[in-house]
Amino acid sequence: MRDGLSREEVTEAVAGTVEDLLRAAGVTTPPVDALALARHHLGMTISLDEPQGRPRRSRRPDDRPYIVLRPEATEERNQWAVAHEIGAHLKQTILQRLGIEPAERRPLMGASLPNLFAHHLLVPACWFRDDAPAADYDVLQLKERYRTAGHDVIALRLLDLPEPCIITIVDNDHIDRRRSNAWPVRKRLEPAEQECQRYVHDCSRPKVVRAGGWTVQGWPVHGADWKREILRSVVEEGCESAEADEPF
Repeated sequence: MRDGLSREEVTEAVAGTVEDLLRAAGVTTPPVDALALARHHLGMTISLDEPQGRPRRSRRPDDRPYIVLRPEATEERNQWAVAHEIGAHLKQTILQRLGIEPAERRPLMGASLPNLFAHHLLVPACWFRDDAPAADYDVLQLKERYRTAGHDVIALRLLDLPEPCIITIVDNDHIDRRRSNAWPVRKRLEPAEQECQRYVHDCSRPKVVRAGGWTVQGWPVHGADWKREILRSVVEEGCESAEADEPF
């Protein structure tokens, strides 16, 4: 990565590339169908049946990607996989926006750009920055509008907004991810978060808990044999419980 290149510059380049793609494809409102974009606008080949001897990711003779999806995967997983491949396909375009030469190899950029692009393609900033506060950051409500994106993708995109918050994803009572755009955080839930997560886990219903300087929104994403809870936490200014012993 170019010396002095900030995450904000990378995010801006990715968001700009996404907006250019959507504009060129005539997509003006969510949800974004990554499969349709890949097939009809970028000329990619997508198959649900793996041909004999063909790898899951290959390229046709005209150098366009050939993407093979798993038939058993959910629609959200397939949307994410294709969005990621579009990001890999457009990586050079993003690097050019950043002023990085194609021959300049940066492992961090190579690993992170398609992933970052997929988040922004399925939940574009040009709409999400207004939709999220209008929905009071309600992940379930936003999911109805951005239905091709997973609940976790929508929740993590809340961290890219200016409003400070902590996003926690709990899978089967174990913290899978916990990130903040404002405060360092501990690798454990605070009491208000524990109360909210336990209610959502047990009752499979959304919940808002306000206690001890914290406001916690919680949402269930429950399956037949697993349970995921998503929490969005906001801490009042000066609340010392947000101080971290080890940020992650």
